[in-house]
Amino acid sequence: MDALGFDRNSIMETIVTTWGSDGSPSAAPMGVRRTDDDLLEIKPFKSSGTYRNLLECQEACVNITASPGLFLATAFKDESLEGFNEPRIGGDLALDSSDACVFVEVSRCVDDSDDRGCFTGRVRSVMVHRPFPRVFSRGRAEAIEAIIHATRIKAFLEERNRGEVERLKKSFEECKSIVEKVSSPTSEEARVVVTLERLIDRWEGGA
Repeated sequence: MDALGFDRNSIMETIVTTWGSDGSPSAAPMGVRRTDDDLLEIKPFKSSGTYRNLLECQEACVNITASPGLFLATAFKDESLEGFNEPRIGGDLALDSSDACVFVEVSRCVDDSDDRGCFTGRVRSVMVHRPFPRVFSRGRAEAIEAIIHATRIKAFLEERNRGEVERLKKSFEECKSIVEKVSSPTSEEARVVVTLERLIDRWEGGA
C-alpha cells in the first residue's frame, strides 16, 4: 500500500466498484482513507448506490487511476458524454482501464454522520496493471478536482442552494483556467473540462 501512495490518514481519490443486489457491477469516484497497514475507510453517502451495495455485498475494488476521463465517466453515468466510453468492469470488479486495483473485504459499517456511512475494508490483494510511472500533470489533477466540484454543483442545484453553486462554480473556473494553461487543447483533461462546462450549463438551464 505504501508503494501505491496510500499515506496513512490521508484521503486518496479513487474509483470504487461494487456489486449491486441484482449482480450488476457499479463504479463511482470515492475518496478513501488508509487507517492501518491493510485497512481502508470508505465513506459513501447513504443515498448512493455504493452505500446500498456495500451493505448487501461486503466486497469492493478500489481502483487507482490518474485518468480524468475515467473519473468523468463513472461520476456522471447517467449523462450523455460524447467522446468518453463507459468503462468495462471485470468479473473481479476491476476496472480494465485502471492503473492498479486494491481488492477489499468490508468488515463493518458505522454511521459517520447523518448522511454518510463509514465502511472499513480489509485489503485482500493488490493487482497492478501499469507498472510504469507517469509524470505528474497539474492539468490532469485539476481536471479531476473540477469533476469533484461538478458533482457538488449538480447536487446543490437540485437543492436550489444558489450560494453554494456560485462558490463551487468559481472553484471550477479556477481548475479550468489551469487546465487551459498547462494542457494541450486536445488532451483528455481539456476535453473533460469542456464537457463539464456543457453539463453545468445544461443543469442550470433546467434548474
